[in-house]
Amino acid sequence: MTLREILGTPIDKEEALNRIKSSKIAYEIFKGFSEKNQEDILGFIQGVKGLPILYDGFYKYVFDPERHPERLEDFLSELFGQKVSIEQVLAKEGNKLSEESSLVVLDIIVRLSDGSIVDVEMQKHGYLFTGERSSCYMADMIMRQYNRVKAIKQEEFKFSDMKPVYLIVLMEKSTKEFRAVAPTYIHRFEKSFDSGVEVNLLSNLTYISLDTFREVGENISNKMVAWLTFLSSDEPEKMLQLVELYPEFVECYHDIMEFRKRPEELITMFSEALIQMDKNTVKYMIEEQQKELEENKKELEENKKELEENRKEIEENKKELEEKQRQIENLENVNEVQAARIAELEAALAKAIN
Repeated sequence: MTLREILGTPIDKEEALNRIKSSKIAYEIFKGFSEKNQEDILGFIQGVKGLPILYDGFYKYVFDPERHPERLEDFLSELFGQKVSIEQVLAKEGNKLSEESSLVVLDIIVRLSDGSIVDVEMQKHGYLFTGERSSCYMADMIMRQYNRVKAIKQEEFKFSDMKPVYLIVLMEKSTKEFRAVAPTYIHRFEKSFDSGVEVNLLSNLTYISLDTFREVGENISNKMVAWLTFLSSDEPEKMLQLVELYPEFVECYHDIMEFRKRPEELITMFSEALIQMDKNTVKYMIEEQQKELEENKKELEENKKELEENRKEIEENKKELEEKQRQIENLENVNEVQAARIAELEAALAKAIN
């Protein structure tokens, strides 16, 4: 089946709306959406646009490592530059950062073609993943691996049993730090010592700026670009161009387009994604406001300190001014005395001459 067959003949908006109304639950949820989100849903059911792949439910459905491990393996192989195979899908329990667990997209163990085993975790809320949070996430990944491996090895555990961890952050909207280095859209953290010594540190971090990728508008020249196009574009023209070059993406789009026939499931998953996005946005806004408050507090303290220093300087200048004023007054008194003395001498001199 081709993508054109999957997309089918577009239907009108009224028919798309009737599909939603066929489910009372779906229609009630749909009415609560914003006008833009309603248009997005209707456009998808009509067949004139795709779905936002990175919305949680749809992303996990398409990339489910148990149903379709080959998709995630292929994407990671392109990203890592070597063949990747999934060894294990990790449960989302354990000592994962509790307040952050909703941000996790995928948490897996993979084997690279060189035989090494690594932990991979994928996130997609780039605006939340500051350097500080990313560092905490990688530290948490390392500790979860430590607990897991130590429980298996027990007394035989050695720290050399620990494997590298990879955190991959897919950013639909990049923060200013990443926009500043556009048009680069893949950002890999490289670590090295200034002495050149090679030490096996475990943390590896990659950010992918999908918004920058869209702005670059790069031709689909290789498989990595193909995957990023799949993840970032919901335009039918781009989708057709992609599958013409890489037909294997037809199956991915088939899974997505199936939701056109399941409006209740589609809208429920869409709603859950929006709710989670809203929660994450609120969390981000709170953190930004706290950061702004701290910066304002710091600036206020600095201004207060500067004001106090200025006040002291003014006081010192005032004292200095008062001292100079006293000196001037003393000089004026001396001058008056001297002037009077000179007048007396001049008068005496004049009297003596006469």
